[in-house]
Amino acid sequence: MNINKNPILDLAKKRVVLFDGGMGSALVSLGLSGGECPESWNLSHPEVIKDIHRKYFEAGADVIETNTFGANRLRLASFSYDNQVEEINARAVEIAKSVCPEDKFVAGDIGPCGGFLKPVGKVSIEELEESFLEQAKALSQAGVDLFFIETMYDLREAISAVKAIKKVSDLPIFVSMTFDKKPKGYFTLMGNTISECASELKKAGADVIGANCTLGSEEMIGLIEELRKHTDLPIIAQPNAGKPEFIQNKLTYPQDPESFAEDMMKIIKAGANFVGGCCGTTPEFIRRIHKKLFG
Repeated sequence: MNINKNPILDLAKKRVVLFDGGMGSALVSLGLSGGECPESWNLSHPEVIKDIHRKYFEAGADVIETNTFGANRLRLASFSYDNQVEEINARAVEIAKSVCPEDKFVAGDIGPCGGFLKPVGKVSIEELEESFLEQAKALSQAGVDLFFIETMYDLREAISAVKAIKKVSDLPIFVSMTFDKKPKGYFTLMGNTISECASELKKAGADVIGANCTLGSEEMIGLIEELRKHTDLPIIAQPNAGKPEFIQNKLTYPQDPESFAEDMMKIIKAGANFVGGCCGTTPEFIRRIHKKLFG
């Protein structure tokens, strides 16, 4: 980390910290095809990735996430890129850092492996930790400022990622689960509750916990209120731009930036310390939040 940078956890004690918005949905809008590896664009279209990062910084983001959501060996194998884990992650960090202002941050993004842990699926805990360890090492060596484990639907997988990072780095670790709203409350795909996630992630050593994806901004207000009851850790919230819809064979997100930003103010009031956007959000969404926060 650049020694001139104000550590991100200290910054959050002074004010709300603003993350970026969607990367995957941005790439789809720019031509990424359904069967294409998003992370391969770090190698084939670096200027496109750089431009997305730059626009988020220009919109007011304090933190941008590297284009490495699926850049672990297990997930990259489905695209036959599993022999390029280090190269893809290192290039992603290089691209992000090339447009990062001195007082801003680059988060090393780590998403799920794309499969299910045993006994539901075929992936073992050992395979998972090895895969995350390889990615975490590459991101750490390339010089990220923090780690962001996101869109986790299995608490065991999230904890495996935390353990892997802790073997190679002492940088701040953010962990964001993805919950759906059910009649009896909020649950991950694997049935993990908010209270269970809050308790176990703190035990594992996460510095910041939260939620992203699946839900739109309005639905996430209640989730963050609930999470705040169960944790004293800082909270991150990154909703989608509403529920995605297929219109004329094109995936679209219905929410407008202004109503999203209004909901984000309610999410902050509910207890979030870090906010941003997930699928369907663009630099304009981040700009609107920044304006409401800082004028």
